[in-house]
Amino acid sequence: MFKGKNKTLALLLLILMLVTACSPVSGRIYSKESSIPWPEAPDEINSKYRSSLIDFAWNLFKLSSENEGNVLISPASVYLALGMTCNGADGETRRALIDTLEAAGFSPEEFNEACRDYISILRVMGDNTELSVANSIWYKDNFPVSEEFLNLNANYFDAHLQSLDFTKTQAVDTINNWVKENTNNTIDKIMDRINQDAVMYLLNAVYFKSDWQKPFDPALTYEREFHSPKGRINADFMHQSGQMNYLDKNGLRGVVLPYDDGRFKFFALLPENGTDIQTLIHDLDGASIYDLLTSVKMENIDLALPKFETRFEDRLNDELSGMGMAIAFDPDKADFSLMVDKSKEYNENLYISEVHHKTYCKVDETGTEASAVTSVEVMPTSAEIEPERIELTFDRPFVYGIADEVTSAPLFLGIMENPLE
Repeated sequence: MFKGKNKTLALLLLILMLVTACSPVSGRIYSKESSIPWPEAPDEINSKYRSSLIDFAWNLFKLSSENEGNVLISPASVYLALGMTCNGADGETRRALIDTLEAAGFSPEEFNEACRDYISILRVMGDNTELSVANSIWYKDNFPVSEEFLNLNANYFDAHLQSLDFTKTQAVDTINNWVKENTNNTIDKIMDRINQDAVMYLLNAVYFKSDWQKPFDPALTYEREFHSPKGRINADFMHQSGQMNYLDKNGLRGVVLPYDDGRFKFFALLPENGTDIQTLIHDLDGASIYDLLTSVKMENIDLALPKFETRFEDRLNDELSGMGMAIAFDPDKADFSLMVDKSKEYNENLYISEVHHKTYCKVDETGTEASAVTSVEVMPTSAEIEPERIELTFDRPFVYGIADEVTSAPLFLGIMENPLE
């Protein structure tokens, strides 16, 4: 039996052991060495970079649209996650990533500066809009990470940088808690476990919430038929009449609805009756979408739009390989040597084992809430590879999205096939 001070000391030691055993694995938070202050947002974005964003968005959407059911991607989230990854790529691998991002012609510094300007622009918003863009890099605590690689992503992507003990289950919670925090709890996790061979995860999170400039009246919401690919269903439709931004071009009709601050806008595109939604998507490209969204005119519209809440999850390896960066997923050919501190011994080559993407969107009478997370998992080559009044009624599958007025680049792009799913 312990007595007096010995008993107290023993109790304190026991509490300390329990706290140590149960405490989360936080790792070391890297402090950037920066001489580059985060800049004010420019008034407009580089036109060549804007084309890069739009072309990448539509190319990724085309390939993602081959998934069955409702589809929702955030090209902005994937673009920025891959943009950070570019800072660790070299040689042919870097060229493949840059070509996939439609950013050929940029020097590394120009590309980083353009990404930083894009993040700065997105973070400028009105009083009635919430928009956050967050980046982070989580690396294995014994991995010899390059400080130059970390500093580039801290300075140009404002990335949170942290080492973690990937062998501890709490590391999963640490990363998922970051995801929850930066998507306002709309996406609760990006991973169930950490691959035992992984050395790094590069994450981007985007969260958007805004009210309509002209809200829908809930009293005018009622059931109507929606013609889904699997048959007719009854869904709640919101209704609104009046002057709206309308487009009608090459057999395609649509509406553009501004959010409360006037900068961001929701758009929905409806193909002609009998035209397959896939045909619509594959007949368009980034330039034609930009032309559509910038050539709207005011018309008197009777609008019926279904309410919906949707979630989507996809492994983007196949889509991104099809867009030109297959080399980044090839353990024998990928070159991510710039992620490694060359002064330290590390004989493994690195490659991207997975690009994981999750999204959420809710559209109702008040407005829209949408979020996305993209995770790039990096592994050494020794790891085992895992298998891989004009009546406008949106009563059949349609394309929708959220675009930024300043850049005209889509934050989100989706296909609505069934508003009940």
